[in-house]
Amino acid sequence: MTDRQPRWTPPGPGEWEYDGTHSPPSPTRVFRSVAVPSAETAYRRVFERMGGPLDTIEMRFVNGKLYRRLRPLVGGDSNMASPPAPVLWLAARLHPAFRRRERQARQTFADDAYLQPISEWEHSERRQWVDANQALQATIPIELDDNELAAHVDELIAHNLAGWTRHHELHGTDMGPIGDLLAHTNRWGIDPVKVMETLYGASPATTEAATAARNIADTLSANGVDVGALTDLDQVTAVPEAGRLLDDYLSTYRWRVVTSYDIEGATVGELPSATLNMIKRAGATDAPTTDFDPAVLAAIRAQVPAEHGDDFDEMWQWARRAYGLRDDNGPLTAEWPMGLIRRAYLESGRRLAEAGRIDEAAHVFELDGPELSGVLRGASGPSADELVQRRAERDWESSLEPPIRLGKTSAPPNPAVLPPMMRRMVEAVTTCVELLEPPPTERRPLTGTGIGRRTYQGVARVAHSAEEVIERMEPGDILVAAWTAPTYNAVMAMAGALVVQEGGLLCHAAVMARELDLPAVIGADSAMTDIVDGSLIEVDPVAGAVRVLSTP
Repeated sequence: MTDRQPRWTPPGPGEWEYDGTHSPPSPTRVFRSVAVPSAETAYRRVFERMGGPLDTIEMRFVNGKLYRRLRPLVGGDSNMASPPAPVLWLAARLHPAFRRRERQARQTFADDAYLQPISEWEHSERRQWVDANQALQATIPIELDDNELAAHVDELIAHNLAGWTRHHELHGTDMGPIGDLLAHTNRWGIDPVKVMETLYGASPATTEAATAARNIADTLSANGVDVGALTDLDQVTAVPEAGRLLDDYLSTYRWRVVTSYDIEGATVGELPSATLNMIKRAGATDAPTTDFDPAVLAAIRAQVPAEHGDDFDEMWQWARRAYGLRDDNGPLTAEWPMGLIRRAYLESGRRLAEAGRIDEAAHVFELDGPELSGVLRGASGPSADELVQRRAERDWESSLEPPIRLGKTSAPPNPAVLPPMMRRMVEAVTTCVELLEPPPTERRPLTGTGIGRRTYQGVARVAHSAEEVIERMEPGDILVAAWTAPTYNAVMAMAGALVVQEGGLLCHAAVMARELDLPAVIGADSAMTDIVDGSLIEVDPVAGAVRVLSTP
């Protein structure tokens, strides 16, 4: 199996782009069954509600690698090239589907429709997701018989599908205003890095775990405990007030996946040293300065054409509101639900291995949800040998280097030919998609987009295995990763700086760096191969460069 050559066949018509930041190298069947249908359903709803001239964002797996494409509103099943500009101009004004979308887009911008889901999230929906997760978490898998555990798995799979669908819907809501702001400022020649600096401090959810760690550290210090000398969490719980704060933190973080979006990712509760080191880091450093510099905003505002000043002010306020939702949504609608599935799978794997039904408990991750619940209810299901083969297939997929693009490459249609409100919507969407990844210009080793204002030196901890590296990171070490996800929110505050190989100005790692005041270089090409674990490195966000000072 390992000697065969992969076939990189496009999964459908059109051009497909590899997405290396939102999926493991070869995810489980559970992840695949949730990620693809939830995204396509959600973005179809988003584009229809907001008036976007697109059908949806399609996602497919090829050899275990996630690829995506923007599916056009009309002709999405065809490989035909985009029509000439005059034809598209006419179609966009005569075709009923385009006419409906232009009316909807006009209403979206006129009625501030982006803000309604944000307000609903802040005032009610967020609490509903917390309550739903807490209710499912109250069911303890080890206390269930096999039939009850099977029903619990079914319930969790349904909860995840609903959560991931809502996750993507809210992403359409939060990315729209940010993309709209950046599309306009790009047109006015304003540096997007500077624009994003003005959103500092607008995402309290990003720093929620760090704030909890700081409260625990302060409480320990007030009770005479040397926080830097802590060696385990029992020393935290020995101080009753600090123990209560730790329990409060773990009640909402314990079963969130940390190292991956997938059920194979470890949860906060499985990585106690990460929580301990986050508390120790909080006790050794000042609270981060995360608010934006008004002088930066004033300098940007001065570059805006005078006739668009009021428009900029409104778009900036929208973007500030949306930015906070972006990192608050995923942990509650995706990472926590996925962690609860992991908990049920771990218990199921233990039982099936003890019964001789599977060779290793970890092979339970090769079963999709219906297969697992069926086996728990007594169905035959895949054999142990088949699960071994599935595991080997995923190992092979994980070793592959995927091409960046698949399918027929063609120049995208010029948005300028679209009616004005649809054009604005398209520019917002495409700006966001582009800024989630490194710039398309030629990439140079250990250089990328810098986040922050100060240089930092420290020991590099290279996350070839995210669980392993997080367990052995010391407070202040520099995390070097292929990419990060909101799953990392619960432990990132123990790092002193951040280097990621993939991602752009709007990726999760960039959000984390801004909100936690971590010096970072985002999209640092070759970081995972050119930086040896344990090296002393320097992260220079102003230059957008990483320098290796010494190797172990």
